[in-house]
Amino acid sequence: MTIILSLCIPLTAFVVGFLVLKSVQLGLRWQIQTAKQEQPTMEAPLQAVAESIVESRQDKGITDLMDEWVNGPKESR
Repeated sequence: MTIILSLCIPLTAFVVGFLVLKSVQLGLRWQIQTAKQEQPTMEAPLQAVAESIVESRQDKGITDLMDEWVNGPKESR
């Protein structure tokens, strides 16, 4: 158990450090691009995630299904 815990702590620190580094890099790049009056760009993986979120929000079937599941059928409201 101690060995697993001693391996998880550095691994978690590495992953968090990487995410912080990438977020700072992205924020600085966006700040430079907006200062130059350019349209900020995203890297390919981030663009794919953003597009999938937009597509999922446009799909009303999932939204209606979740609404019915949380709030119950529309007839009983």
